[in-house]
Amino acid sequence: MKALKLHHQRYKRMIWAALVLLPHAILLGQNTFSIRGLIKDEQDQALPYANIGLYRQADSSLISGTISDAEGAFRISHSSDGQCYLTVSFVGYESQVKDLEGQTRESMDLGIIHLMKEKIELAEARVTAERIKARKEGDRTTFFVNSHMAKASATTMDLIQCIPGIQVDLFRHISLEGKSNILILVNGKERSAEFLGQLDPRTIDKVEIIDSPGSEFRSDVSGVIHVILKENDRGISGHIYSDIPLKMNEVYAFPSAGVNLSLKKMHLFASYDGEFNYFDIEGINRKGFTASTQESHLDITGSTRQEYWSHKIHAGLDYQINKYNQFSVYGFVNPWSQEFNGAISLLETQGDSILDSREGKQDDSNRSRMAYGTVYLKHLFRRPGSHLSLDLNYLKNTGHAERLFTELNGTSRLNTSMPQHEALSARLDLRLPLGENMVFQAGARGMSQKMSDQEWTSFEYRELISAAYSSVTLAAEKIKLSAGLRVEHSLVNMENRHSTIALLPHVSASIDFREHKNLQLSYRKTIERPTISQLNPNVNGVDPFTSYQGNPGLNPAMHHKFALDYSLLVKNNYLSLGAFFTQSADCMEYLATVSEYRHISYTMQNLGTASRLGLKFLASTKPLQGVSFNPFVKVYGMYSQGNELAAEHGIENLKGVALESGFSLSILFKHDISLNAQFKYNSPTPQFQGSRFEDMLYMVSLQKQFKNGIEIGMTSALPLGREFTFQGHETRGAGFTEYAEDNIQLSLIPVWIKFKYSFSSGKKTGSLQHHGDFSEQTKREGLLQ
Repeated sequence: MKALKLHHQRYKRMIWAALVLLPHAILLGQNTFSIRGLIKDEQDQALPYANIGLYRQADSSLISGTISDAEGAFRISHSSDGQCYLTVSFVGYESQVKDLEGQTRESMDLGIIHLMKEKIELAEARVTAERIKARKEGDRTTFFVNSHMAKASATTMDLIQCIPGIQVDLFRHISLEGKSNILILVNGKERSAEFLGQLDPRTIDKVEIIDSPGSEFRSDVSGVIHVILKENDRGISGHIYSDIPLKMNEVYAFPSAGVNLSLKKMHLFASYDGEFNYFDIEGINRKGFTASTQESHLDITGSTRQEYWSHKIHAGLDYQINKYNQFSVYGFVNPWSQEFNGAISLLETQGDSILDSREGKQDDSNRSRMAYGTVYLKHLFRRPGSHLSLDLNYLKNTGHAERLFTELNGTSRLNTSMPQHEALSARLDLRLPLGENMVFQAGARGMSQKMSDQEWTSFEYRELISAAYSSVTLAAEKIKLSAGLRVEHSLVNMENRHSTIALLPHVSASIDFREHKNLQLSYRKTIERPTISQLNPNVNGVDPFTSYQGNPGLNPAMHHKFALDYSLLVKNNYLSLGAFFTQSADCMEYLATVSEYRHISYTMQNLGTASRLGLKFLASTKPLQGVSFNPFVKVYGMYSQGNELAAEHGIENLKGVALESGFSLSILFKHDISLNAQFKYNSPTPQFQGSRFEDMLYMVSLQKQFKNGIEIGMTSALPLGREFTFQGHETRGAGFTEYAEDNIQLSLIPVWIKFKYSFSSGKKTGSLQHHGDFSEQTKREGLLQ
């Protein structure tokens, strides 16, 4: 047995050594020479995606080319003999030429190459290339924002829906390839989804999508949306945006306003974004009960008015202390309220007989206040591509929810909860290039959080999470390998102390077969920890016969994901086809049981293992001049295997097929008029005890931009639909069934007017695009489309 263990350890060391040495072996086999450097501007700021070309001195023929990375660093490997020279270019900057004497050395470090800005008269600027749609780079896909996308988008929420795989529902909840536990970054800093709503889409340069995040990201994150802004021009800028409803029973508004002040080393910003959703909702709930040989049915219908409002105020500061140190502080406060008021009727039947008939009144209120603050520090080392960053975060959320059901005979049922959530976290990250082809990353994170409910004094959930990670990335000319490990320790102090350790590896390999073609294979293990609503044991009744309850004894769920993705760029059109397999253990779902009084109780439990095997396709295309089409389709088969608890309640293993799909379409006409359409449809999602579903969502908008910074348009959501099921579920249990749906009532063609005004002053250099993001295949004069 001991010999077997030693053999196993040697085997693992051999595999690791092979992964580390493979790229080096490839380079050595080619007898290549390496040239590296760092591209910066006059203010010593890194210039990402600058164009670098290596030419033969004798005949000026191109030997090799590349672009600088996000830190401005570049590296070129070549095997050519003879004297060479290097050219460095970036749109809006004067090009530089470097003679490379002695380039026969195996490695040459050119140090920092500074580019000077060109003096450009924007009125005479002519663009002769078209920005590519997207590019696959290692673990991320970069989607570039062109003028077509910016002109067709009144808000950033409109713009990110042009990114295939990103879905936004009616209430502006963002998901990435069907997953909602995503991380949103803006210029590398963590931000909330609402922060995107107040950004001006014209300030966005590109959006990076990471669907298999590495070990440096939080373990509960299934995907990352990284929004990268253009460089701030000095001066003041801002915008005001509002949706104006034409009917007061269909209020659907997301107003926002923001102001930015950019100085030489400082950027100050403040903004507001709101949300107002006032709709008439019809609720349908049908329950069936089987006792012995008798069957009875209970129909509950409700007609309520939803009134939801939210105000979020943001403020922040970015400060460049010197060329090596950066400082940022950001925070927001967010009070919000949601109310449902209306009438409910109950009808209980058995065969043709009416057993009970009642009517009542429903009054629900849910108010909450959230405050968030973060401090971010970053130190750049002298070595290109290396840095150390520190991130401190604080979150506090308090709420008060109350549900009152009053029957006409005077009896009432009341549920009250006052949840509180407070969390403090700190994260330290280090990035170090090691040699020509290797990058090492390491870091640590600690988080302390407390969850409680003042209406349930026995519930107080305290958790201390500490994590450490390290990863290594090896990059050859055509191959990129990455491997990392994250170790997390969790200490939970409820009635008894409970400690767990999780090992979370991540491995990916990316191969560029030819120009613009990429194949990536990845594996990732993650952990999903329960939220306060899943933990809170306070009983939340939705009607006199149904209640929901959390479970403070939940175990976190573990997820394994294998993915294979192939992507290519065809005439500026980005296409991606992938296959994936996921397996989730200790899945957290509501377990429904029925009492002898026909009361259905939903309690959060760990119910077993679920597996998914499927295919996905996404694309960012331009089928016609002025037309952008971005589809996303994901099809998978699901198999669930219940644990002992599921078997005790008669839950059978399930098999099913699910579909997730969506697309965005934008058409840019003359005179800056644009037409946009978004479509989203997800089939019912199979679960251990039933399924959850919602209707397809489709929206159409038309808008016009004016030269004085004014945009006017109109939006219609679900025209000709009359109603929209925004949430529904079907449950099957021992001796009962339940079917429920909540429908928003709409007019035949609901319409909202939208208005936006943008302003700016100060020193401007224009929205110049990065040359490395343009296709070499298209040469056309005129505006970017």
